[in-house]
Amino acid sequence: MSHIVIVLLVAAFIFRKPLGRLLRHQLPNRGKRQQVLTTIIAAFLLVIAVRLVALFW
Repeated sequence: MSHIVIVLLVAAFIFRKPLGRLLRHQLPNRGKRQQVLTTIIAAFLLVIAVRLVALFW
């Protein structure tokens, strides 16, 4: 499962420019776009934290 998270993070890094353009068209408001990106990043960090806690539990 952790391999899937790493692959998704690498894919997000590679496709960050097209993803940014897609979000710019979907969400023209900069504040709302930043909120969506922050939520996505927080979700990834939460998943990684939960997996680390489960690993060392």
